[in-house]
Amino acid sequence: MRGRALADGLVQLLFGPPAPLKRRNVALLLLCAALAALLCLAPSGPLSNEEERAWERVRAAQDHLASCRAARGMGPSAEDPFSTGLIGVEWSPLTTTLGSLPSKQASTNPVWAVLFLRWFDRLGLKSGDRVAFLSSASFPGLLLSGLAAAEERGLDVLLIASLGASTWGANEVSFPLPVILSELRLGGYLSTKAAFYSLGGDDERGGGFPDEGAAILKESAEAEGVPLVFGLGSVVEAKKEALRAFSPRLVVQIGGGRANLGDDEVVLSLPPGLLDASFADRGGNGLIASALQEGWPVLHLLNLAEVARREGIPFDGRPVRRGPAPFRRLRALAGGGLFLLLLVRYRRWELSD
Repeated sequence: MRGRALADGLVQLLFGPPAPLKRRNVALLLLCAALAALLCLAPSGPLSNEEERAWERVRAAQDHLASCRAARGMGPSAEDPFSTGLIGVEWSPLTTTLGSLPSKQASTNPVWAVLFLRWFDRLGLKSGDRVAFLSSASFPGLLLSGLAAAEERGLDVLLIASLGASTWGANEVSFPLPVILSELRLGGYLSTKAAFYSLGGDDERGGGFPDEGAAILKESAEAEGVPLVFGLGSVVEAKKEALRAFSPRLVVQIGGGRANLGDDEVVLSLPPGLLDASFADRGGNGLIASALQEGWPVLHLLNLAEVARREGIPFDGRPVRRGPAPFRRLRALAGGGLFLLLLVRYRRWELSD
């Protein structure tokens, strides 16, 4: 009886004083509540075997990186609540610009690997197709997910990265991007090795962080056996030459590297996500523009909050092994239908002449 009275009171509060609540009305309310919960909580479909493998591969790689950090005397961090090993520090000699901690944390969710695979599907990329990654060190979590997805698909990968990082990126002096990538290869989680690096920062010479930081990055690149290219003009030309020789089916741009974005502010009007040649006039004067002018699609990953919102990736909370849940029109229509059903059944108005 107490439950019946509570349900009756809720209905009166929401819909006005109705006739006595009948058993079928309670059933209708419970049915609508259950359907609404399913609409809100249901993922966008189960993961395929390939997506399952990519998700697991990224999470296992993160556990490995967390162990590597611990072996170097870097204990658990409150800023890395899920022990991904991919969240840096607020400031270090390797830090170039300010970054968003929530974005860095969200970028470590293995569901990004699933989304990369679905982006590849949208473009029809098959095993053996070529994809180029142009990345800064600001989002090592995104880079790991992208490379893991590409290798899981069997794509031919070209990687070129700049080593300076914004706050909370790969900016720890004992764990910069070359060390992270080396550990991932040694652990068997990735096989890709960068073609070359640049220092990042102002003029792609490490401007903006101290000489100590530049020395650390040079030493780490040398230890990995990856060449460094210095100077904005040289980096741009080297990347253009590498892309022309590689002729990718897709260019993935991660972070805000100077050579990739250029210095024309029009590039800031580009939306994040998949871009085709129709966006070339908004590409500015960096590598993004060059790729779009060549007719290569660009996956532009910079404003992560917007991409996550649009693609249905949670921006907080523990990673869950399921696919992205983007907005679905059918779900919205179904939810609207449930609302109308309740509105009609428990109306507080009447039609009159």
